[in-house]
Amino acid sequence: MSSPIDREDPGLQPERTLLAWQRTLILLVVVGLLFLRGELTTGANPIPQAPPVVRMALMIAFLFVAAIVGLHLWLRWRRSREGLRDPAGTGGPPRAVSAPWAVVLLCASVLVLALVQIAAVLAG
Repeated sequence: MSSPIDREDPGLQPERTLLAWQRTLILLVVVGLLFLRGELTTGANPIPQAPPVVRMALMIAFLFVAAIVGLHLWLRWRRSREGLRDPAGTGGPPRAVSAPWAVVLLCASVLVLALVQIAAVLAG
């Protein structure tokens, strides 16, 4: 019986990981759009909301974060020959599709959204 490293077909794990990251980035943009939705004039709605300028700035930041992380993931996946082999030619499994900074950036952007929403509710 051969070991998993000796097989020609390492499976589709890197591609599934890339697809999961893409779904996460799409959800980040969708949540940002839902946060952006709201009254365009302050005080017109009894539910406390962040000012429209803050909502628009956060949406632009979310689009920027999604673009940066998405580009990073796509380039890293392409660099490893569509995620099937190690680009260095060692014969081992490919590197992870994402780098740790991408996870930290994604988590930080969600944390900022939560903090702005909490501040808006407490201030309202």
